[in-house]
Order: sequence, then C-alpha cells, then structure tokens
Amino acid sequence: MKFDFKELPGHSRDYLRPAVPVRLEGLARAPQLCLLDTGALHNRFAAWTATAAGIDLAGADRERVAIGGFVTIARQAPVQLTLGEVTWEAPVWFCDPWPLAFHLLGQEGFFRWFRVQLRTAAYEIEITPEA
Repeated sequence: MKFDFKELPGHSRDYLRPAVPVRLEGLARAPQLCLLDTGALHNRFAAWTATAAGIDLAGADRERVAIGGFVTIARQAPVQLTLGEVTWEAPVWFCDPWPLAFHLLGQEGFFRWFRVQLRTAAYEIEITPEA
C-alpha cells in the first residue's frame, strides 16, 4: 500500500508528515488520521473515538502518561484496526484529555505488523503487511 505524506490538522502547514487513514472497529465509515510514530511504543487514540465506536473501557487498566508535552490518562483495549484492505487486532490506549486532531500508531500496535518504508524526499510511505 502506498500513501502520500499529509498535513496534520492544527499544525503548521509547512511540513508534510507520515500519516495514514486507519479505520477503528465501530467507526468504519470515519477513518482516523494517524501519525506513524516510531518513538511511541503504543497506539494512542483520543478517548472520544472509543465512545463513538462503542468500545467499553469501564474495566480497562488506567495509566498516566506524558505525550508530546501534555499529560493524559490512558485506558487500554484490544481492538480491530484496518488500513486499506488489511485488518489486524492490536491494543489501543484511549487517552483523555487528547488535544491533538490526529492519533498515533506505535511499535507494538502497528510497526510489529507491517514493514514500513518512508521516502521523505518523495513524501511517500510504502506499507506491506508482515507475514
């Protein structure tokens, strides 16, 4: 699968970033813009997406984390994610507050499942599912 880099909402329009549209189970008609973050261990999504998708976080573990200059409470749930025609199950940490207009895909919940080639000079991403 090939994707072009995208502008992140709420950020300077001077830079294009490696971001892809991911569909969250229960929100299949509303792909979420996700930044590929090689420095993040986990997938981090806004808590409102869990609510909108009908994902129950009532008994989920809670963790206080700092991300990009803000502190948030994250609750984890295993969910199905879809990129293009590929669906996989991965843990997602749903965070509140979440002041970003995009979500993060990290090592354990995304990069473990895909081979990713960034071609920054061409502003392209090539993503291949791992066997």
